Amino acid sequence: MFISNSKVSKLATALAILSLLALSPSSAARDAGPVVPTGALAHAVGAIEGDIGGKVLEIRLENVAGPPGFGGARAKGDGVLYMHVGSVGDDVAQIEVRNLPPWLLDYHLEAYMRSIDKAEVPLTSAILRAEERSGGAAIGAGLAKPLGGTNAVLAYFVETIQDHRRESLAIDARTGAFIENPQSLYEARTPVDLARRLAP
Repeated sequence: MFISNSKVSKLATALAILSLLALSPSSAARDAGPVVPTGALAHAVGAIEGDIGGKVLEIRLENVAGPPGFGGARAKGDGVLYMHVGSVGDDVAQIEVRNLPPWLLDYHLEAYMRSIDKAEVPLTSAILRAEERSGGAAIGAGLAKPLGGTNAVLAYFVETIQDHRRESLAIDARTGAFIENPQSLYEARTPVDLARRLAP
C-alpha cells in the first residue's frame, strides 16, 4: 500500500519531514552525511503512535539507492506494520506499508513485541534526551534487545549524528536513565531487519 502526504494528515506530514533528510544538492557538495533536523525522529515516532496507535519497535535512516529514507517497525495488537518512507519530491513523501499478521511473525519479532509492552518511558522521550546529551540529531532508535533468558535489561538504543560523528546511546526503557557501556545490549537482528525480511 502506498500513501502520499497529500492524502494523509499529521502522520504523513511528520514522515514528509523525515523524507526531506535526503541530501540537498548544495549540502551534498559540502559533505556526504545526511542533513537531519534535531527532533525530526521523535516527531515522526509521536505521529506514528498517535495517528495509528501501537508502539514503534524501531525506526531508522536507511542507506538505500537514491535519496535516503526511513524504515520502521510498529507493533499494534498482535501484528506488526513495516513502513518505509522515501522522498518522491520536495513536499511529498511516499509511504510503503506492509502488514505482517500474527501468523507471519517469527520468534524474535514476537520477543520484541512482548518487550515493548513493558516499556514505561516513551521512545520519543528517549530520543529527545539522547539528542540533548549528544548534541546531534537522532537517525535511528528503538528497542536495543528484547527481554529474555540472557537479557533482563529493557533499553532503547538511539543513534545520533553530528558533523559526521555517530554516537550510540542506550537509555533504560523503564527508568529513563542512561546506560553506560551499552554494547552488550545491541542485537544484530533488529525489528526493522526482521520486519523487512518477513514482509510480503
